[in-house]
Amino acid sequence: MKELCPHKKAIDSTTSLSIYSCAQNLPSNKSFAINKFMSIKPTKHVLLIFSMATLLLASCTDSMAPVYAGTTVQIINPEKLSELENHFQRYGYTLNEFENGIPPIILQSFPQEITEVGSIKQKKKVFFQSLLPIILLANQEILRERDTLKRLQDRFLASAGKLNETETHQLETLGKRYGVHIQKTPDLNTIKKLLDRIDIIPADLALAQAANESAYGTSRFSQLANNLFGEWTFTPGTGIVPEGRPEGEIYEVRRFSSLLDSVRSYQKNLNTHSAYRTFRALRAAARKQSKQLRGAKLAEGLLNYSTRREAYIADLQAMIRYNRLDRYTSAQLRKS
Repeated sequence: MKELCPHKKAIDSTTSLSIYSCAQNLPSNKSFAINKFMSIKPTKHVLLIFSMATLLLASCTDSMAPVYAGTTVQIINPEKLSELENHFQRYGYTLNEFENGIPPIILQSFPQEITEVGSIKQKKKVFFQSLLPIILLANQEILRERDTLKRLQDRFLASAGKLNETETHQLETLGKRYGVHIQKTPDLNTIKKLLDRIDIIPADLALAQAANESAYGTSRFSQLANNLFGEWTFTPGTGIVPEGRPEGEIYEVRRFSSLLDSVRSYQKNLNTHSAYRTFRALRAAARKQSKQLRGAKLAEGLLNYSTRREAYIADLQAMIRYNRLDRYTSAQLRKS
C-alpha cells in the first residue's frame, strides 16, 4: 500500500464467505471469517465441478447468493511460478488468444516468487493472466444477480407492481446486500436504483486498479493478506497493522482468504459506497445507451478512490491504454 486513501476508511469490516467456508460448514461470524480462514489451505491442485445446487459463493444459507452454473473451476495454489505457467499451458491459455473463452483457473494466492521477477514485462504477464479469470468469475456472480433483478423488474411491471412472497424476499435480499432499503410495497424507482448498483466492474478497470494498488501482486499486503486493492478493516486484531500508522488509529489492512474474495470486496465497495455514485452513474448511462462498459471512461467516476484524485485517474487510464487492457472487456469464461 503506497498511501492511505479516503475510500479505505469507509469500508466495513465484514468479509464475504470463501469457497472453503461453504465446503466445510464454517461459521460466518466476522472475527472467525478473518482470523481463521487463512489456516484453511486447499490442496495444490483441486478440480471442483459445481452445479447450481451444490455451491453458494457468497453465503451458505442465503438462497439468493450467486452460484456456479455448471462451470468447471480449477482452484490452484502453486508455490512456484513454473507450476502456475504449467496450468496455463495445459489449458492453452494465453493473453493474446482467448476467442474460445478464458479457462476458469482460480489462483488462491500469488506465489512469493512473483516478487523476485526482474522483468516487468514478465511480471505483468503473470499478474494479468492470473487475475483475469478471477475477475470474470466474480463478474459472472454479479450478472446472475442482475439477471434475477431484471426478472423481478419485468414481473413487477407485468403485475402492476405486485410481487409474490418469494419474489419480494428475493428483492429484499438483493437490497440488503447492496445497501438499498426495500419497502414493504416496493416501487419501480427503488428497483431501478438497485439495478444501477448490481452490475459488473469492467475487467480492464479492475486489472488496472489491482495492478496499481498491489504493485502487480508484489506488495507486502497482497502477499501476506491477498489484499489487491488496499482495503482496510476497523476490527482490531483481524488484519495487518501498516507501518507508520498514526498513534490512536485502529485501522488495519484487511486480510482475505483468497484473491477471489479480495476482488468480490472491491466490487461491492464500488457498487455500494456513496463515494462512487458518479462511477455508478457513468456505468448506468452507458447501459442505457447500450454501450460497452469501458474502464477508461468509468475511471472518471473514481475521483474519491485516492487522495491523488485526478492524477490517480490519469494513471489508471494510462495503464489501461499502455497495456491494452481494454482488449479484455469482451472476454468471457470458457464454457465447460
